[in-house]
Amino acid sequence: MTGDSAGEGAAFESVADGAARQRVLAALVDLLCQRGLRAAELGVVADMAGVSGSWLRGYFADVEALVAELVRIQVRDVFESPGRRLMAAVSPDDLYQWRDDVVTRYRATWISAGYPLGIVVHELTGRDGRAGQALAMSLGPWQSALEGAFLRLRDRGELAIGSRPAELATAVMGALVGAMGRFRKVGTSDDVLEPFDIMLRHVLASRGPEQGHDDRPGRRSGPVGPR
Repeated sequence: MTGDSAGEGAAFESVADGAARQRVLAALVDLLCQRGLRAAELGVVADMAGVSGSWLRGYFADVEALVAELVRIQVRDVFESPGRRLMAAVSPDDLYQWRDDVVTRYRATWISAGYPLGIVVHELTGRDGRAGQALAMSLGPWQSALEGAFLRLRDRGELAIGSRPAELATAVMGALVGAMGRFRKVGTSDDVLEPFDIMLRHVLASRGPEQGHDDRPGRRSGPVGPR
């Protein structure tokens, strides 16, 4: 069953024993925390998860392929549901709610070792290979959706006329990914991903000083609110 990472992921996710899948992914996160990607081995993951090494190798050629699967699952879990709101966003309020939804979903992934996606992002920083490509490919559609949202806001006069949606989307997603890698092991406090919150508010403030603040009284629809 080994092959390209997309094929491997699809096969692995269809395995009947969901508990085994979860043990494997949890063991991978623990191993990345303990030893990092460079030192991780597929056989060690199998031992930690209590599964057969040959069974796991039937789905993944190496640890990097398994990390790519973890990336795909975690990006989906964090971004897919909020993404539906993002793709329909036409106002700053919509983007603030998207922000809250992303942070809520990210916080929900926390385990004792930390945030799986944040741990993976940290390990993949500056690295090429399948896992890094999987991260870029998984996040790409959401960055494009954010660019589309900024374009709609600009067309509606919610952003400065000279705003460049592609650059704004790159800045906001960069702040988000960077925050994931930086705060990968912290608990579930309200300050998780705060740099992402700050960057989004900064971008939306380009509407002008009278409209660019998310400061409505009592607004706390999500875990990260404007300071």
